[in-house]
Amino acid sequence: MTNYYLFVYGTLMQHHQHPMHQRLLTGSEFVCYGWITAQLYQIKNYPGAVLSDNETDKVYGELYRLTNASLLAQLDDYEECSAAFPEPHEYQRQQVDVFIDKAKPVKAWAYIYKHAVDPGKQIKTGRFK
Repeated sequence: MTNYYLFVYGTLMQHHQHPMHQRLLTGSEFVCYGWITAQLYQIKNYPGAVLSDNETDKVYGELYRLTNASLLAQLDDYEECSAAFPEPHEYQRQQVDVFIDKAKPVKAWAYIYKHAVDPGKQIKTGRFK
C-alpha cells in the first residue's frame, strides 16, 4: 500500500477513547502530533474543522500512517460521508497539509466540515477536549 496518512482532530484522537479509535489503530500507526490551517467549531458533541487561509488558524490533532487500505471506507461510513449516506454530507474527506514543527508538511486525508458554522461556537484553542 502506498503511504497514505490520516489527520484526526476530534473523537478519533487517542484521549477520547472512542470505540472507532480502536478500529483506527487496527489499520494504522500513530506517527506524531501536528496541526492543519483551519478553524475548529463545536458542532454537537463533536467538532468540525473548517479550512482557513489564515496561517495563524490552527487545528491540532494526530497524524496516522494507514496500513490497511479498507480503513478509509470504514472511516467514511463513520463520518457519514460515504455513498451510503444522503447528500449533503456534513464532512468531506480531502487532502490537507499537516504541519509538524519545522518539518516539511505531510499530505494527509482529513474530514473537513462542510456546513455553515455558528461563529459563537468556535473553539479558539484549536483543540477538541
